[in-house]
Amino acid sequence: MKPRKEKGLPPSPISWEYILESLEDGLIIIDPQGRISFVNQAAEILTDLSAHPILGEPYPRLFPDNPWLLDMVKKSQPPQQAGSRWEGEFVTHRGRQVPVNLTVSPLQDRYGSCLGSILLLRDLTHRRELEEDLKRSDRLALLGTLAAGLAHEIKNPLGGIKGAAQLLRRKLARDPALAEYTDIMIREVNRVNGLIEQLLDLSRPTRLHLKTLNIHRLLDEVLLLETQTVAQGSVVVKKNFDPSLPPIHGDQAQLTQVFLNLVKNALQAMNGRGHLTITTRIETDFHIRGQGRGRGKFIWVDIEDTGPGITEEDQPHIFSPFFTTKASGTGLGLAICHRIVKEHGGVIRVESRPGKGATFKVSLLVVE
Repeated sequence: MKPRKEKGLPPSPISWEYILESLEDGLIIIDPQGRISFVNQAAEILTDLSAHPILGEPYPRLFPDNPWLLDMVKKSQPPQQAGSRWEGEFVTHRGRQVPVNLTVSPLQDRYGSCLGSILLLRDLTHRRELEEDLKRSDRLALLGTLAAGLAHEIKNPLGGIKGAAQLLRRKLARDPALAEYTDIMIREVNRVNGLIEQLLDLSRPTRLHLKTLNIHRLLDEVLLLETQTVAQGSVVVKKNFDPSLPPIHGDQAQLTQVFLNLVKNALQAMNGRGHLTITTRIETDFHIRGQGRGRGKFIWVDIEDTGPGITEEDQPHIFSPFFTTKASGTGLGLAICHRIVKEHGGVIRVESRPGKGATFKVSLLVVE
């Protein structure tokens, strides 16, 4: 039997610090003298500042690279004591740029006297990524519709050109010089046909054959397929696998295509020399709620190389069709990877600094 509650006793008090520490958004409280009086854990993570050393420090000293924040705090103090809201890039203590939504409110007592300022910071990184994924999916869908409409009209003439070139090849078998030209014609027709098939892959609704997969076994198979490429150069492969990861739901053939493409790109970027690091981890910070399903946990697979990296100008276009930095690339590989990952309910993104290599990150839903 449950113990009966005594009537008239007040409920157990909950410390306001416990409440503020439990917030997912970053919270900073500044006292009337402009000194930091409270920082919750979410704010520590977002700003790259540890709470203990900064308590009692003047706030302008801690945010010198964010003049807009200083102006907002100043407006929340006397004589204005006005609240304000802003959305943009926040520069952390370590120089990271994080998209945030910042709300600054004056902290007042019941009589309107100033008790300081409240800063509420919301990290918009994941929201921006999902918005960009949605825009990219819309562009791919539009391109896929166009490709599907043109494919039939293009493939029929290509078939005729290839057939004629093959007949001509037989007639010119005794003339190697002329036969070489027909070989070029046939090879180029096959290349164009392959491009059309890749474009159609972007528009066809793929039927996934989902089953329970061990992500580490899948990654090991991908590395096995690239063993010869690794052996030919001086690439060191490092695996940081979390053995406690749960299984995932996925299409083995499709996911193999994704990771094989990413590993190939990494090896090509390093040109036979460097370090390839593959890391797996469980995501603990947030969940994804997909259409028609509840909140789901997921894992990340990070594929990091020590190649030349990707410029900031190129990064927003890296998953767009026909965008490539390779002399012989088609620009469709990463676009197809994006579609496959999206159909699995995950996200794919890239982090890179020129000269520091690139890291492609793929998230996949785990089996609940």
